[in-house]
Amino acid sequence: MVIHLETAGEPAYPVENLRYQPLKHMRVALVLSGGGARGFAHIGVLKAFEEYQIPIDLIVGTSIGSIVGGFYAAGFSAEEIRRIVQEIDWNSIFVDQAYRNQLFWAQKHIPRRHILQFRFDGLLPAIPASISQGQKIFQTFYNHLLGANFQAADNFDRLRVPFRAVATDLVSGEKVVLGKGDLAEAINASMAFPLLFAPVEIDGKWLVDGGITDNLPVDVAIQQGADMVIAVDATSDLRRREEIGAPWEIADQVTSIMMKNPTEESRLQADVLIQPALEAYKGGDFRMADELIAIGYRSGREIADSLKNLMAVRRDFPRDQDVYIGRASVVQLAGGGAALLPESFSAMCRARYGQTLYRGDIYRDLTALYESGFFENVYARVEGPPEARRITYHLDAFPRVNQVNFRHHGLLPDSLYRAAAAEIAGRPLNINDLFARIDTLRNTLIGAGYSLAAISEIRYQAENGELDVLVDEGFINEVRIVGNDVTRNFVILREFPLKRGDVFRASAASEGIQNIYSTSLFDRVLINLKKNRREYDVIIKVKERKYLLARLGANYSLERRTTGFVELLEDNLLGTDIKLKLFGSAGDFERRAEVQFYTVRLFNTYLTSSLTFFYREQQDRFYRDFIREKDYTTTRRGWKFVVGQQIERLGLISAELRLESIDVSSTDPQFAYQSDLQIRSVAVRSVVDKRDKLPFPDRGIYNRWYWEAGNSQLLGSSVPFTKIFLGLEGYYPLLEVMNYHPYLYVGSADLTLPFAEYFFFGGQNHFAGLHNREKFGRQFIQTGLDWRWEISPGLPVDAYLIGSYAIGASWERPDDRIEGEDFLQSVSASLAINSLLGPIQFTYGNVSGQRRIFYFSLGFDF
Repeated sequence: MVIHLETAGEPAYPVENLRYQPLKHMRVALVLSGGGARGFAHIGVLKAFEEYQIPIDLIVGTSIGSIVGGFYAAGFSAEEIRRIVQEIDWNSIFVDQAYRNQLFWAQKHIPRRHILQFRFDGLLPAIPASISQGQKIFQTFYNHLLGANFQAADNFDRLRVPFRAVATDLVSGEKVVLGKGDLAEAINASMAFPLLFAPVEIDGKWLVDGGITDNLPVDVAIQQGADMVIAVDATSDLRRREEIGAPWEIADQVTSIMMKNPTEESRLQADVLIQPALEAYKGGDFRMADELIAIGYRSGREIADSLKNLMAVRRDFPRDQDVYIGRASVVQLAGGGAALLPESFSAMCRARYGQTLYRGDIYRDLTALYESGFFENVYARVEGPPEARRITYHLDAFPRVNQVNFRHHGLLPDSLYRAAAAEIAGRPLNINDLFARIDTLRNTLIGAGYSLAAISEIRYQAENGELDVLVDEGFINEVRIVGNDVTRNFVILREFPLKRGDVFRASAASEGIQNIYSTSLFDRVLINLKKNRREYDVIIKVKERKYLLARLGANYSLERRTTGFVELLEDNLLGTDIKLKLFGSAGDFERRAEVQFYTVRLFNTYLTSSLTFFYREQQDRFYRDFIREKDYTTTRRGWKFVVGQQIERLGLISAELRLESIDVSSTDPQFAYQSDLQIRSVAVRSVVDKRDKLPFPDRGIYNRWYWEAGNSQLLGSSVPFTKIFLGLEGYYPLLEVMNYHPYLYVGSADLTLPFAEYFFFGGQNHFAGLHNREKFGRQFIQTGLDWRWEISPGLPVDAYLIGSYAIGASWERPDDRIEGEDFLQSVSASLAINSLLGPIQFTYGNVSGQRRIFYFSLGFDF
């Protein structure tokens, strides 16, 4: 009688000229349900399974279950997943807005100023299909998964644990099981709940939350060949009446009703069902992650022992393992591999002299021998009568390795490869040790950012005893783009740092996605990877926006009253990222019209340019020594051309040519500054802007200077002049809710500078206690400090208390004597709210004890 082991499947690494296959074993599947934040309990269950060493051979997840399951399958531990979900701001995952530090200056200097925005599909407004396109949550998943020890690279069976994500085809209504493609994209599709997230397009299908068709996909695990299914059910209960209001809450309730009976059927199909005690928690309780994980952990521990016993009973030894073999009279090893075994093996062996044996005992011994890693084949021969059986274990040892050759491209120091080779060479091969050494090298490569690093082949050369290990660091065969029907390829590729022939690096890929999305040309930017022999094709998938849009906005202040604007924008002219903007505004004190062409980047350079034609008419109040006189009006018409070199995403150095007609008039015949001028000037400007957000930055500097000159001989300006300006300011956090903002502004010009080009200051946020543009001169200085305290942690809008102190002065003549009495002091206090309509600000300002003014403003500046 000869007893063999059953092997099946592929080894962890491809081996040639060596006989090795993993043992066939019972395939255990873990099914993780949807349930919103309640699904954090899955993390706790996984943590318990890790501690009790419960093996998992397949993970199937829906919605939040696909997030937890996908990350675990990719090699993250339960503790690492816990840290990741705590780092994510789940309340802001719907905000698909590029961070300001990812924008070029050409984008930064045009902050948001609209209240309403409409994109047009042809002549009709394009109605958004959801609150979010899902870019932020995808980017969050993608950045983390790029650092995982196991990369799917288009096949989820390549992960540490094979994985399947369940989604729903929005068109056909059918369940879709995702087992290939990009892991982050599959997870995104599985949790894309309608109205909250836009459908994810994969292989021509519009995919949404898998919980719509199968919230506990036990049947998927069975179809994938699972012998035993463990299901963790975190499904949410139906909402109460008072919890149903928003459209997505109604959709969630309808989905829950539809899935109630199918989920109950899935519970009955599972071999083991774990239902953590989550009755007190809702699907939106994302801030309760630690508590939910702890509940899952307790549930996993409570069932772990009985689960291990059940798995032992159903272990996949041969069905005739209980067949009586007889009594052992001789137990021996044959084949020359005995010397490789530890001395303790004999004590562990079930087949011993005088022992009554069953077939399962011998099978267990063979399993222990094979799993030692020294043997490429083991089998048992049973001879003699039942009362005196002779048991011979035949051991075919792996050959001796004389030398190990790592074929690589030098991305890691040679010393690491030499050290690994020294641990393997000069002794008989142990397949476990070999795979462990290779795991260490591969993980080192992945830790260094080469996330596609893999071992493509391990080949043994019997003639010389050498082992060749072929290391693929993840070279790029091709970079191509799909989904850009309008946008030219170069606009996308110039933002992506990886090129053909490069080694794929996680940080560069993540940076590329951020860069492309930061162009604001796309609703979604994804990357798919496809294995192409030993290299990879990088596929950039974009979903283009509608590029014709209209914006409406308005603001109000007690001093300037109401002003509104309308803006029409072609955001991607000819697919080249050139902008064409038509802008018009009107209010109680001003009228304005502009036509502007501008581009963020010229071709593949960091140059930017703009051409603006404008008409502006502005009425201002005129003050002398705090006394109001008659108003004056400044009318400007002309054009301006700017070309500049952007300093990465920090700032800009630019040159400007301005041709402008300026008319300053007043109904007061005594007004000394009436003029009708032709300004022809050139300017050089520099700006560095690292502010993290507007209108209330938390951190970052904003420094700028410029030099400008008008020349009557060369440029034909009515008056020659020269002026310079320097502005330095920074925002610095102090504790979690405090911020201080020091600043300094200095400007100087020659005596010929016309009134319309003076430096002006005064107003609610520019020296409170003065009216808007009340102080002016050819020279000025202003410095101060704002202190801001956030008073709204946890509220839906940000609210601040702001205290400010400033000192400033201005002079009309460069030769004016500077006196202490020239300087004014401003002290103010403000309440500011960052609302959807723009900043709402109440300010009380006092200037040098001579005037007190109360200000109110609503809306963005424009």
